Amino acid sequence: MSASPPAAGRDGDAASGSALRAGARAILPLAAGAFPFGLVYGVTVVESSINDWVGALASLFILAGAAQLAVVDLIDQGAPWFIVVGTALVINARLMMYSGALAPSFSEYPKRWRIPLAHLMTDQTTVTSLLYNERERDPRLRMAYYVGAGGIFASSWLVGTFLGVVVGAAIPSEFQLGFAVPLMFVALLVPSVRDRASLIAAAVGFAVTLLARDAPLNTGLLIGAAAGIAFGMLAKLRWNGSLPSAPSKESTHE
Repeated sequence: MSASPPAAGRDGDAASGSALRAGARAILPLAAGAFPFGLVYGVTVVESSINDWVGALASLFILAGAAQLAVVDLIDQGAPWFIVVGTALVINARLMMYSGALAPSFSEYPKRWRIPLAHLMTDQTTVTSLLYNERERDPRLRMAYYVGAGGIFASSWLVGTFLGVVVGAAIPSEFQLGFAVPLMFVALLVPSVRDRASLIAAAVGFAVTLLARDAPLNTGLLIGAAAGIAFGMLAKLRWNGSLPSAPSKESTHE
């Protein structure tokens, strides 16, 4: 596909506005799923030892639901800071792969926008934008589409979070929401399964997380995520030919 000429003037502004709205529309079904998770997170914050508005503002500055839920849970368990930080980093390690996939498009954006736009990077925004980028070469339209998708998704998460904090006090204390952390972890694994290596990573991560659920300081999630990433990388190296294969029976008799 040949590159599209850059949009300019009023036509360019109209095209960018159209791409912005297209990105917002494309991600709406996924953003609808972010709202209840944001609500769960907000209620979880209210039930935790963390200040309500500190926890709520974390959604604005961190914008990483699974990591936020895990961090709240670990803090309530009294985990050391390095366990809390390490868990968040492992859960968010996938963002490094997303940044690599989006880098070709980001390199064409104005420098002043690259860091702010990176803040909107989520699983859903990345996938939605990459699908659009395959058929659109104009960097202005790519950026507008990404902003539309990322802005709507982030807004849905934030509205859910703040609503959860506001209504959290009305939720009966008997209503347990601790299931949200492993549930979010599983939800992240499912859309990432695209080949044999990612299937192994997902299966190992899920199995180890279950086996290590009673690990001290609630580190089961950290252990499971690390195991999944390690086995996934080894599998990818093996099938890409970077690791030596086992010698065949014929070669051992030569």
